[in-house]
Amino acid sequence: MTASPATAVPHDLRADLILHFRLGRHSIHGPAHWERVQAHAERLAAASGGDVSVARYFAWFHDAERHDEWYDTGHGERAATLVRAWRTRLPLSDAQVDLLARACARHELGELSADPTIGACWDADRLELTRVGIQPDARYMSTAAGKAACTPGT
Repeated sequence: MTASPATAVPHDLRADLILHFRLGRHSIHGPAHWERVQAHAERLAAASGGDVSVARYFAWFHDAERHDEWYDTGHGERAATLVRAWRTRLPLSDAQVDLLARACARHELGELSADPTIGACWDADRLELTRVGIQPDARYMSTAAGKAACTPGT
């Protein structure tokens, strides 16, 4: 699934996030991962009644403040701080920026969310566990669409 140019994360913002990302463009948590999370997040947010724009930006910010490839406690909160610092670059309302920051802040904690946007964001990231050999588990998905994506053949 590819976003239309009118709704895509602006190229200059994507480029600056890639430059900002200390682990480099070939990291397992880097830009290729962000693009795949974006595709999942847009689909899950649309199916769940969440905010597709917030989900799209989540994909690009959620791991942008990682310091290492493994267990990096605090990278979600650091990503939320980055969202707030780059607020003027985001074509989102204050409420959307707050929602984006909240989604980023807690995405690493293994929680579930009843909020359709936050749930879609977290599920989108969890669906990407396959890149490190882990099969996503429906028990850890917040949205019905995320749970369905864990079922073989869906």
